[in-house]
Amino acid sequence: MNSNFDASADSMDAKIGSFAPDFKLMASNDQEISLSSFRKKNNVVLFFIREYH
Repeated sequence: MNSNFDASADSMDAKIGSFAPDFKLMASNDQEISLSSFRKKNNVVLFFIREYH
């Protein structure tokens, strides 16, 4: 697991129609970006790959 992102499965449980839990990550230009910074500004699509073979 990435040391910059540590959350339990319970804290990441989202309901249909609700906002995704906020999180922060480092961008390629070394600036911190949060999901909430895009709220009401842009559309954001999160795509998680469960397994890769």
